[in-house]
This record gives sequence, C-alpha cells and structure tokens, in this order.
Amino acid sequence: MALAIPNVLFQAGRIVIGAAFVANAEQASSRWIGEEAAGADGGVMARAFGVRDVALGIATISAARGGNLRTLLAVGILCDVVDCAATLAAGEKIPQQARLLTAAVAAGAALNGVALLAATRD
Repeated sequence: MALAIPNVLFQAGRIVIGAAFVANAEQASSRWIGEEAAGADGGVMARAFGVRDVALGIATISAARGGNLRTLLAVGILCDVVDCAATLAAGEKIPQQARLLTAAVAAGAALNGVALLAATRD
C-alpha cells in the first residue's frame, strides 16, 4: 500500500512538529498549553508527545513502503530513550522517587527493545 503524496506530507509534518517538541519542549508547548504549564514538568510530557509523533510518522511511512517489525522496534526504542532522558533532565521539577522509577522503567523498556531488535531477523 503506497501513501498518497498528501499523506506522506502529513506524516513528514508530524515528524517535524514532533522533533520540534523534543528539541525545544518549553517553546513548542508554550504555544500549545501556555507558558506556565509548558515548563512545569521540565518538558517531559512535551518531549514524550513529540517523540511519539516522530515515531508514528516514521512507522506509518515505513509500513506503507513494506516496513517490518524491526522498524517498529527501533522507533519504540527511540521513544523509550527520549522518555528516560527527558525524565532525568527534568531534575527536581519531578519528585525524585517518581523520576528515578520512571527513568528506570523507560531504560528497561529501551534495553528490552534493543534485545528484541537484536533477536529479530528480516
């Protein structure tokens, strides 16, 4: 199944917008949810939202071009790594126990994804 040009452009736009949220969470999200809320969690939610849009765009384009499980695993790993990094980068804006638990779960999910990817053949 091939994606029509408008759909490819939509997915590319999703990737660009998602990347903007990952790269500069507070600026991108302040336009969406307001300045005060944008920085309240250190950008964790905006980055998590952004990386998922990047992943959805990549996975959709890949699937339309005959993509496989390896692509899906790779974008899942990307999401988990960004979740871990964004959580740790938020520092004291997130309670320490929640921050460490969330980061540990995200890191574990990323490592599990890497193991699955390594065990998966085309």
